[in-house]
Amino acid sequence: MDFIINSLRTDWQAFLAYSPRLLYAAIVLVVFAIAARVFGHLVGRVMRRSERLRPNERYVRRLLTWTVRVVGVMAALGVMGFEGIAASLLATGGVVAIVLGFAFREIGENLLAGLFLAFSRPFEVGDLIKTGGLTGTVRAIDIRSVHIRTFDACDVFVPSAQIFRVELYNYTRDGLRRPSFTVGVAYHDEPDVVIDLLERTVRDTGDVLPEPAARVQISNFAASHIEYEVLFWADLNTSRRDLLSLCNDVKIRCWRALQEADMTFSTDVSTALDIKTLPPVALES
Repeated sequence: MDFIINSLRTDWQAFLAYSPRLLYAAIVLVVFAIAARVFGHLVGRVMRRSERLRPNERYVRRLLTWTVRVVGVMAALGVMGFEGIAASLLATGGVVAIVLGFAFREIGENLLAGLFLAFSRPFEVGDLIKTGGLTGTVRAIDIRSVHIRTFDACDVFVPSAQIFRVELYNYTRDGLRRPSFTVGVAYHDEPDVVIDLLERTVRDTGDVLPEPAARVQISNFAASHIEYEVLFWADLNTSRRDLLSLCNDVKIRCWRALQEADMTFSTDVSTALDIKTLPPVALES
């Protein structure tokens, strides 16, 4: 009985001697928990103010909050005198991170690329972009992928790492676009007259910007016609229609104007030769 009492007394004294460290560790945990919550709240509030960062606010806030909490646990273990355990956990975590990094390399690349895209934000939802040969409208932006709707109504989910690695074309970032197309007119039609007619026709088309002015220039001298390149500017933010509809309208108006002016469109003409069979002719020796 005395042995049990002495053991309990010894354990109680050891607990009392160790209790300050437990108290300090608890305080450290509480402080880091509060700091993680406040820090996450501040970061979330800042990100919600930005249209670019708002869609990924939840992911970034959770990542930063759990990072602060893990640091708090490591600090509490150090205060309690378990520096070796803390170091072992850090080393083990590093090894696990390396192994998982190799095992889930593509997932990690997509997450990191998604974070970079979230902060740099080279495009918004609704923008018309081209990346890696794929052209379409951005429907949704996530950390791991970007949802793109192509012109043929196909929904494509492109990994963030793929967009981050290749070149990216944003056709609607500022709304200004400069479409162009080529039309061929016969050589006997005066180039000055053709250029003036096409420029006036394009300028009179609705939704075509007056400045910078539409321009028509000779792009090539083909075998049977002269090729004219038609260039004009449009603002998709103020336009009443999309770019494809506008370009189609401009082309139809140019065709109608050339038709009414009795100008000849380019045609590739080939001459058909009718080779008749001739009777054999005897050669004189």
